[in-house]
Amino acid sequence: MFLRVIILLVLLVLAPHHVLGQGPADDSNEQRWPDRIVPPDPPKKPLARRNVWVFEYRFTSDEKRLLTPSPGEQQRYASFLGLDDTGLIRLYPWIRRRSVVSIDELVDRRSPEFNAHACLYSFSKERHGNALNGFVDPRLGWAELKLGDGKFFTGFTGESLGVLVALGDTPLENVTSVTDGVTGLTNITAPADYLEASALSRRNRAGFEMDRFKYGSSLPALANTTYVLRSTSNKRADLLVAFRVVRIAPDGDVTILWRKLRTYPKPSWKRRED
Repeated sequence: MFLRVIILLVLLVLAPHHVLGQGPADDSNEQRWPDRIVPPDPPKKPLARRNVWVFEYRFTSDEKRLLTPSPGEQQRYASFLGLDDTGLIRLYPWIRRRSVVSIDELVDRRSPEFNAHACLYSFSKERHGNALNGFVDPRLGWAELKLGDGKFFTGFTGESLGVLVALGDTPLENVTSVTDGVTGLTNITAPADYLEASALSRRNRAGFEMDRFKYGSSLPALANTTYVLRSTSNKRADLLVAFRVVRIAPDGDVTILWRKLRTYPKPSWKRRED
């Protein structure tokens, strides 16, 4: 009996704490594994260009008549239009696409999408709209001039730079690539990469002055005013165009007479994803 008591006492002394109903052992001094180190997020890759199928807007015969200047205007500028690389066009101000057709659109037989394309013109393709058709990146249009909110805009398509300058009431036939105010555009060189292109684009949108002339990617559309445009689009076209507003209609459409002054080699700069 005495031997059993001795054995029982020895077992109680050697038993683990949790067997005796005590709380868990204090492990504050126990060595722990360090917390898992979360690696930083990888740098975000630029969005890749995505080509989709784009159907070029086809103007109806009624809409083409709206885009064509009047016979009197065509006759008035017939001698100028006999020169190479000239044209006479009509632009309609940009209007957001709507599902409801207005009374004017019904009278003129315009579709709700008409103004979204009639406000754009491509001097390189010599037609209205973005001049895109087929399996292409829809951001990279060919249009160099846009009319909206009483202003002309340029450099609005992807990977393009555009600058406008207003020369005032200057006869279009007197404007050349060396005319005062125009030389600021002829001396532009294409950027080397997208970083330089982005910096130039910000400068153009903000506007700048040089040799008494104001330059920018947008300028007010004024009657009897001559403008010069330099448009540089990556891997598409680079050209210098002079145009004059010969009429602004009460509903906002603008008739312009234009002449291409110079065509430069097709530019090519590194894209963000290259």
